[in-house]
Amino acid sequence: MKQYMRLVHVIVGITGAGGCGFPRPADVGDDGGLSNSICTANQADRCDGSDLVSCNSDGTAEVSENCSLGCSVTGLRCNDLDPSNGLAPYLDMTGGEPDLDLGTMATINTDDGTVMVDGKPVIVYSMLLGQSSAPTIRVFIGHSLTATDVTITGSNAFAVVSNGDLTIGGVFAASANGIFTPGPGAFNDGTCQGAEGAIVNGGVIGGAGGGGFGFAGGRGGTATNDNGIATGGAGGTATGSPTLVPLRGGCDGGRVGVRLFGFGGGAMQLVSRTRITVSGIVAANGSSGSGGGSGGGILFEAPVVEVSGSLVANGGAGAGGCLFPKAGEDGRLDAMPATGGDPCDTTGVKGGNGGAGNSGAGNGDSINQAGLSFALAGYGGGGVGRIRVNTLSGGFHRTGGLFSPNPSTGAVTTR
Repeated sequence: MKQYMRLVHVIVGITGAGGCGFPRPADVGDDGGLSNSICTANQADRCDGSDLVSCNSDGTAEVSENCSLGCSVTGLRCNDLDPSNGLAPYLDMTGGEPDLDLGTMATINTDDGTVMVDGKPVIVYSMLLGQSSAPTIRVFIGHSLTATDVTITGSNAFAVVSNGDLTIGGVFAASANGIFTPGPGAFNDGTCQGAEGAIVNGGVIGGAGGGGFGFAGGRGGTATNDNGIATGGAGGTATGSPTLVPLRGGCDGGRVGVRLFGFGGGAMQLVSRTRITVSGIVAANGSSGSGGGSGGGILFEAPVVEVSGSLVANGGAGAGGCLFPKAGEDGRLDAMPATGGDPCDTTGVKGGNGGAGNSGAGNGDSINQAGLSFALAGYGGGGVGRIRVNTLSGGFHRTGGLFSPNPSTGAVTTR
């Protein structure tokens, strides 16, 4: 049998326009536009400096998004803010929450989470966050926040996290108030509370010391007469961290016997993914009682922080020398020291001023009353608290703003 081998010649021709006359294939784009696709739709492609480059929705072009916190090469996404004190999970909840408008006057209670705006209850989502060796934080969660005058009370520290801007135009206060209301998140550790003054024979009374936090509290005055010497109590020491991690407020002043002391100012942490703007006053002041309470803690974290108003964490004044001490001023809303309490009569002397601005807490005056039954020394003032601002480099704008004390600053962290 003969076998035949058929030789097949395969000729591959490459022709230009007007070539061999083979039919020209249809453009690939004729079958639905695939020829215009240059990337995978809606997919992040790369980081270009601080820009995230992604494919658009139909795959026809690349688009760039500027990432204010930088672009993550490993995750191909914009970096997100990573707030201090473990608040990141709560910040991640803000996208679906409503904007918070706190009207012209609002009160916030960190114990039960109630919010009253212009006399009416408003439901705001909040959660509790425990801390080690520091107060529990109640975290309020919103898409943005606009506030005028706000008073914050309760025993827990206060925090608010926001997807958008935080704007404060009035007095936003987490301060102690007199001898009855401590600041929310005020906290006494082993050394920061003012020490008690001594009592000799019932009528010779040394003044108690003021509370310390950012700076030490003032010492109580010493009282002397023929019955003996009643030494004043030491002021509380400086304590806590400049970073306000953990978040906590100020410390109480000391007392003598059952006499009431001044309370420490509260603690607040404000977090925004975009911007914090303060044209009003944010306050976490201590109060006056016997020994003055120290100022509390204020922590801001956002890419941009703009302050044309005031941030104050001033100490309360020490009381004047009396059998029932005569309180001085609570911490003020400026950088002036709170004025120490006056004595009741000639058997006593003046209390120390509260710490403010660059002024340390004042000591209570001492007294020597030879030949008299009573000798009543003055009480020490509370020290200033702590203010911390974390932003992007160049993101902290102080346009005539007032700070008491001066803030420490740092960079926001990202994730």
